[in-house]
Amino acid sequence: MARLIPLVIALGTLAFGAVYPWGYIPLFAMAAAIGIAGLTRTGLRPGIRRVGVALLLLCAAAAVQLVPLPSPVLEWLSPSTAGLLSRYDLAFAGGSGWAPLSINPRSTRTAVFALCALSLYLVGLPALLHGRGVRALPTTLAIFAAPLAVFGIYTWEYNNGLMYWFWETRDVPYALGGGTNQFGPFVNRNHFGGWMLMTVCLLIGSLFARLERAMPDRGTPRRRLEWLGSAEANRLLLMAAAVLVAVISLVWTMSRSAMVGFAGAAAAFAWLAVHRRRLGMKRRGAAVAVLATAVLAAVVWRGPAALFAWFQNERDLLGRFATWRDGAEVIRDFPVFGTGLNTFGDAMLFYQTGNRGFHMAQAHNDYVQLAAEGGLLVVVPAAAAAFVLARAIRQNLRAARAESRGYWIRAGAAIGMLAVALQEVFEFSLQIPVNALLFATLAAVALAPVVRHAPSADMSRDTIEASGKN
Repeated sequence: MARLIPLVIALGTLAFGAVYPWGYIPLFAMAAAIGIAGLTRTGLRPGIRRVGVALLLLCAAAAVQLVPLPSPVLEWLSPSTAGLLSRYDLAFAGGSGWAPLSINPRSTRTAVFALCALSLYLVGLPALLHGRGVRALPTTLAIFAAPLAVFGIYTWEYNNGLMYWFWETRDVPYALGGGTNQFGPFVNRNHFGGWMLMTVCLLIGSLFARLERAMPDRGTPRRRLEWLGSAEANRLLLMAAAVLVAVISLVWTMSRSAMVGFAGAAAAFAWLAVHRRRLGMKRRGAAVAVLATAVLAAVVWRGPAALFAWFQNERDLLGRFATWRDGAEVIRDFPVFGTGLNTFGDAMLFYQTGNRGFHMAQAHNDYVQLAAEGGLLVVVPAAAAAFVLARAIRQNLRAARAESRGYWIRAGAAIGMLAVALQEVFEFSLQIPVNALLFATLAAVALAPVVRHAPSADMSRDTIEASGKN
């Protein structure tokens, strides 16, 4: 079952990020099935039980927004909801008598379905990711990510306004400018940037793991030369090439939010490398050099002048500030119960005052949007779930410190989650179904159970030799 994960991610990615119902319904159904399979096999592991309870409470809170309420009760609980529905819902204005807290129950049902499916996936998948599965996932994903990066760059440079040169995207709310903003299979380049940001962090984790297990620092020149021709060295170089191509494509998107997220991720990786004793001095230098080379190559290839000019462009940022101000008005009027998950675009029909000429269906800040759509009803359990998840990941990383590949891959997954969380301050990449699935996959990888091996099973070659001499 674990072997299906890269295939599901790849299919969802190629299907325009699964933004259409024919894409996200089977994607989330498959995610739920994988999660149930994992729970059926081992049950809910002790280390994930609190995460499961927190996610269950979050799903329940979101579902409360769909419960039909009598009109007097709705007006008492959320007067703003009743007032807005009087102008928005003809049936409610006509005196139907019952309505939920969500101003668009159909959209909220979709969000609740996705939330429940991904929650099952997140708590069930770790049971299917044993030591070998965790180590194999980045390699399999790199085989897909590297060609995808090249394809994305090509479509950006040779774009006729259509997805795959034949598919029109006017009916997709994420278009924001139509096909001219596409990058690879994604309607919006920022969402490609979010996908690649999470993926490249997992690949860097795998690369650092291979560096830690590479040829020992001490050795004769002949032995070093022999190692360069080994399968181990070839796999390391191939992963380094995949990371390089992925970083170049991320910078090529000109997505400032993705680049800011990657800058934070690179700093986190560098910090871990410097403080990782098992890495060794020379390997620490090699790890930092690899990161610096990838960033420098991407910047030089894209053009420092173009990047600098793009970061100086304030128009988009000012537009986001205007949307956040409008979102703050929604939060003020719907502080407790929100407007309903996945209804920000509906609320903007009445609250939007900025960005004239565009309908802002998203807040371009998922934290503002969650507060507007969920209110305290959803924000409080969401914050609790994030805290419990972060704590469980931290404990699992501590347990994995004795490993090489397992530790770095789990750390890369955790850094990928933090990096995209930083991007979400200015974007909404995680609203793209396949990106949300990838985020849940990273969480599952970070929570994957640590398998205790014999001392020699996960030690670098020089450590094995040293232990043999002793």
